[in-house]
Amino acid sequence: MTSQTARTIAPERPAPQRAPRVLAGLLAVFWGFLFYGLIDLLAFAQGPDFHASLVLSTGWGLLFLVLVAGPLVAVAVRPGTCATAAGQVAVAGLAVGAAAALSGSPRHLLVAGALLATAAVLAAVRPPTSAPVRATRRTPWAPGLLVLLAAGPACAYAWAAARTTGSGTLTDDTWGLDHWPVQAAFPLAVLGVAALAAARPAGWQLPTCAVAISAAWFGTVCWLEPDLVGSPGRGWATVVLTWSVAFVLAQLQPNRPAEGHMLIM
Repeated sequence: MTSQTARTIAPERPAPQRAPRVLAGLLAVFWGFLFYGLIDLLAFAQGPDFHASLVLSTGWGLLFLVLVAGPLVAVAVRPGTCATAAGQVAVAGLAVGAAAALSGSPRHLLVAGALLATAAVLAAVRPPTSAPVRATRRTPWAPGLLVLLAAGPACAYAWAAARTTGSGTLTDDTWGLDHWPVQAAFPLAVLGVAALAAARPAGWQLPTCAVAISAAWFGTVCWLEPDLVGSPGRGWATVVLTWSVAFVLAQLQPNRPAEGHMLIM
């Protein structure tokens, strides 16, 4: 008789995920708190001294807390979201860079560079994943159409905000940085993150939530305060609110199998 010795092979342990969690947590604290993301977003609760620049503070807070620190917090909780989070932060960095160029503010290019460096760090520490092969699917067309419809108004607002830099119009200052270039970057970042979400990458729910919160919050503030500097008025605020709801509803549509592709078991 021959006998075979059974060997027990220990399952391979997943790669350590402490580094992505810690780095993402530290970066989230920097962008969301030390860079005044949370503080500026709550300017409405800080008294009459901050009321006149409330819309500018809101734009700063939404950009750095919701669009940047938000995905970093997600990585700290679930490191598997690194890839999508890195893409979202990179979009924010490109938006700030474009707004800095339009505003003629070289100082804001430092912020753009720091955001792109943050995205690069996330990409570098991304834990390896082995996703199963799935059937090719078609993404819904409605989210992309909504992004295209928003492109014109968003770019127009960004251009107007950028050209207001240094014009003597009421502004605010954080870390020695004028708020108008960041205000110009905000709609560009929302537009870019919405396009990212509409492409349905893995973890697309993360940028979808960031876009919905940013657009709805900004629209609400502008609707309540239509006469403040930086507000597009109550009419456009209503459009922004309606668009945010429509985008979420469009994103809730499931992907459909592409024609001519079958799932092979």
